[in-house]
Amino acid sequence: MVTIALETLASCSGCEISILDLHEELLELLDNAEIVYAPVLLDAKEIPEVDIAIVSGSVRNQENKERLEELRAKSKILINYGTCACYGGITGMADLYTPEEVTSRTYTDNPSTEPAELPSEVVPELLPIVHAASDFTEVDGYIPGCPPKERLVGDILIPLIHDEAPVVPKKSVCADCQRRMEHVEFDKIHRRVEGDPDPEKCFLSQGYICLGSVTLGRCGALCTAAGVACHGCGGPSLDVLREPSHDIYNGVIKRIAHLSKMPEKDVEKQMYDMGHLIYGFVIGSKIMEDKLVSKIPQLVKKEVVR
Repeated sequence: MVTIALETLASCSGCEISILDLHEELLELLDNAEIVYAPVLLDAKEIPEVDIAIVSGSVRNQENKERLEELRAKSKILINYGTCACYGGITGMADLYTPEEVTSRTYTDNPSTEPAELPSEVVPELLPIVHAASDFTEVDGYIPGCPPKERLVGDILIPLIHDEAPVVPKKSVCADCQRRMEHVEFDKIHRRVEGDPDPEKCFLSQGYICLGSVTLGRCGALCTAAGVACHGCGGPSLDVLREPSHDIYNGVIKRIAHLSKMPEKDVEKQMYDMGHLIYGFVIGSKIMEDKLVSKIPQLVKKEVVR
């Protein structure tokens, strides 16, 4: 029987819970595999030798790094599960600030809480920046998503425990979106909180920033169907990953310019809050930072060196 370990690093534990969303397929998984280590589910203190290790969350502190390295040493296959493990995820936005600013905001300078001293004896030391798991060790597979959707999880984990190669979708979110894309001349980019966008028309065609065209589409375009522009939680699309000159930022700029007939330089002038809006789920990714056209190096605190 295949043995599986689930490890949670700097995350919300939503990725581990998403595995339970397999519903009936969970029974098939457990018929052929045994989860022997999962702190969020089991009372297991030590990582055993396993066939498959599934790690979620980013590497935020020294303890995260040590657990990741131990997991790699004790597993035959190591899988990054969720966008935090794959690309730094939402926790990577901490890179917009220094560790001192982050801890100060949490403990001593937060208007919604009573100021308190940093409990240095029980809080692991923060690394200078947030990392994806692959920054520190070799990884055998990536399953991005925030969290990965249960259909995709079943399509990957079930074949994997049977020693079969899983078939995974390679399209962008736009491929699943039912909104109608149009070439409409406009000269203003709207903030997502402004106005009342047409529920049938593509967000980009209306001047709203939507990352569907540059995001890996394994979610079924749930957000755009619900009236919310894609925030990119699935991580970069394959064309962005494969090409050194392709980036989330320049991909969106080119798409808006193409649809609106605005010059790219005029689109760029109106772009706002890139750290959160464009790179919110990948700013902790060395892969994305090393892109020839990436804006991430301009956003990460200058005194921080990767």
